[in-house]
Amino acid sequence: MEPAQNTALFQLNVDANSGYTLKSASSWARILGILGIIFGILFILVGIMWQQAMNRAGATDVYGGYRRSTTMLGNAGMIFYIVCGLLTIIGSVFALNFANKTSIALRTNDPNSLRAGFAGIRNYFAFWTILMIIGLLLGVIAVASGSSVGM
Repeated sequence: MEPAQNTALFQLNVDANSGYTLKSASSWARILGILGIIFGILFILVGIMWQQAMNRAGATDVYGGYRRSTTMLGNAGMIFYIVCGLLTIIGSVFALNFANKTSIALRTNDPNSLRAGFAGIRNYFAFWTILMIIGLLLGVIAVASGSSVGM
């Protein structure tokens, strides 16, 4: 059984300067979260509009040979935009969670809310880090497969 750690690190206090910085960070996170949700909804709407436009383009095809490919392209575009929109909304919810919990903690002097706020910002950074790593790996795979085709 480990002894209880009773160092100053685990008994942090928020002074006036730290409180101001946390309040400012939570305000910016709230703005980022709200804008992210708006952008996510716009992504989803653009995806639906893309699919509708591609279906209309396929329906007016004079030659009849491109209807299926435009419908498939419209569906793929809609799925891509909806996934991007949902990922943006999920990340924004983490930012809003940080903002709301931190604001409550600073207003009520509640350490549990502050802990929950820090967990929210940790989740925000972890979420976007994982997405960036996945994007980087997909980019490397795309470049590697593209360069092997040209050999």
